[in-house]
Amino acid sequence: MFSKSKRINIVFTFILLFISGIPIWWNTTTTYRSSVDFSLVNEYFNQNATTDKVLWPLFKEFFNKVGKISHDIEVKSSTEYSLSFTLLNSDPIDIIPKWDFPYLSNKYIQPFIEQISDIANFTVQSKISHYATLLKSPLHEPKDNSYYIPSSFLSEYINPNEWQLDTPSTNQPTLNFIIYIPSKSQSPLYIRSDQDSNSFLIPQWGGIIIHNTNTNKIKQGEIVDLTNEIENQMITFKYQLKELLGIKSNHEQQKSLSSDIILSDQEIDFAIKRYTAENINVTLSTLFSLSKLIDSLPNMLVLDNIRDEVKVAIDALQQAHKCLQEKDYKGALKASKIALYSSESAFFDKNMLSQLYFPDEHKYAVYTPLFVPVCFPIIAGVFQEFSNYRKKKLKKQ
Repeated sequence: MFSKSKRINIVFTFILLFISGIPIWWNTTTTYRSSVDFSLVNEYFNQNATTDKVLWPLFKEFFNKVGKISHDIEVKSSTEYSLSFTLLNSDPIDIIPKWDFPYLSNKYIQPFIEQISDIANFTVQSKISHYATLLKSPLHEPKDNSYYIPSSFLSEYINPNEWQLDTPSTNQPTLNFIIYIPSKSQSPLYIRSDQDSNSFLIPQWGGIIIHNTNTNKIKQGEIVDLTNEIENQMITFKYQLKELLGIKSNHEQQKSLSSDIILSDQEIDFAIKRYTAENINVTLSTLFSLSKLIDSLPNMLVLDNIRDEVKVAIDALQQAHKCLQEKDYKGALKASKIALYSSESAFFDKNMLSQLYFPDEHKYAVYTPLFVPVCFPIIAGVFQEFSNYRKKKLKKQ
């Protein structure tokens, strides 16, 4: 048995640990939440026709003017895009192709990118890959000893995901453009359709062109420069890029693939307005979603950089609205890009995302098996000492 003084020391030790432990536990487990001001964004979404003061009235008017933006084909709006061009060879035993991509890019791609540089930043990369096969053998046409793929069944023959293109991992959208060279045993290869075209578009992903080489004149495994042969394909890629970016072309321009790749002032003006509208719309939706997310998770970590990014985004929205009032559409586009980048940086912050995958229920599941065995003997000891104290008190009486 413990002496009286030892019991008192044990009890006071328990009490001291309890009193000092709670503040330490509270401070170490309390989640820091910076004060983020979403009042303007919430006001924008909660306002209605009866509201006396309408916030950012030109936004909805501008959205209606631009029209509904469909993403059936077009890639999502972004401040940066990566363009990946690949010369894809089916069998290097038949031919080893090469190309002067810097020449092709400078002649066909870069002038186009410079014209739309206000919309977003573009990075261009190229590579040559080998050993790319079709999912199944194409159909044979005995009349001219050619091969073909029915346009309505392209997905059954071609799946770019199976080609392992080694596209670099990046947060920015990547648009892929592939020139596919079929093997000698499947050449010439065509896409059978009413459009008489050997190219096709994959919505929000990129474009693919089948290029047939004259394998009868090429020695087995010969290195062949295809730069001159594929110049027309680069023009096709340019039109595919326009379509993926949602830049409208008139019917005559789409029909004739001339070497003229200069965009009209009307096309550029439409692109500026389209991307301004989408950037603003996405920013507003992102900030509103972030506001609801933070409110729904009281224990979510919200650092000061989130507050700062949100402030930058809202200030940029204010600037974009001011530019729209002044009909400064390039200024509005510039401000909308800042707003989009800052809002997405805040929403996809790694510190916040980690909270979504480790909610409070998981914390209880982890810590309960650890602390219950530790706390049980302490609590039992306190009750035992309290019981002994009462027994002694009753004996004295």
